[in-house]
Formats: sequence, structure tokens, C-alpha cells
Amino acid sequence: MMAEEADMEVVCIVSTEENKANTDSTIKNWNLGPLKPSDEPGTNKPFWTKMADIWKVGESVARKQLCANCEYFENTPEMMMMMDTIPRNEFDTDAGGRGYCHRFDFICHNLRSCQAWEYREYVSEDGKEED
Repeated sequence: MMAEEADMEVVCIVSTEENKANTDSTIKNWNLGPLKPSDEPGTNKPFWTKMADIWKVGESVARKQLCANCEYFENTPEMMMMMDTIPRNEFDTDAGGRGYCHRFDFICHNLRSCQAWEYREYVSEDGKEED
């Protein structure tokens, strides 16, 4: 373990059971998907067409609105350590890496999205927000 890791307090964010329940709820109520994500262009067309309709954008725009760039998604080193307390499952496979969704309190993944996606403002090194 690195010295920095030893200084970080690792706490459980949700239990394994809560993570599963919150994931299932987000799939059912917020169109979380695709269930088998891919970064290959053109894959999962039915999912992305549906999301484009929900968001009222073109499919190519919808495909760029991923959990990885959502306002609620966190994959900082500290959060990744906290997520290590929750065992990996089949939903983690081939999904582009884990991140924590602060809106629905579950472990989501870079290559997924849901209809609650919101634009994340980025701050440059000089402290200015960038669109």
C-alpha cells in the first residue's frame, strides 16, 4: 500500500445489498443502460435511440452523455478506494470502469448512462469554468 493510501480513511458508502437495490431501481425507473455497454460506434442502437428521444437530442449527442461525464459521477482515487469495499459483480464486466453515482447512491460505470444525466462543468487549471 502506498503512503498516501494509508492516510486515507476507507469507509463503506453503501452496502452490497443497497448497491444492488439502487442499481436495479435505476435500471427500472431511470433507464440505466445499456446493460452490455460498448464504446464501439453504432452498438446498442435501441438504447441510444430511446435516450436521444428522452433527452430530445440526436443519437450522436446522446452517445456522448455518459456516466463518465455526468455531474453525479465520481471516480476520484478516494472514491475508488471506498468502492473497493463493495465486491465486483457481473454488472462491472466490460463497462469501462467504476464510478459512484451520488444521485442514486450506487456504483455505476463509465460507459453507461441514465435519463438523469446532467452536464458536468469542468474547471481549468487556472480555476475558470469551461463549457
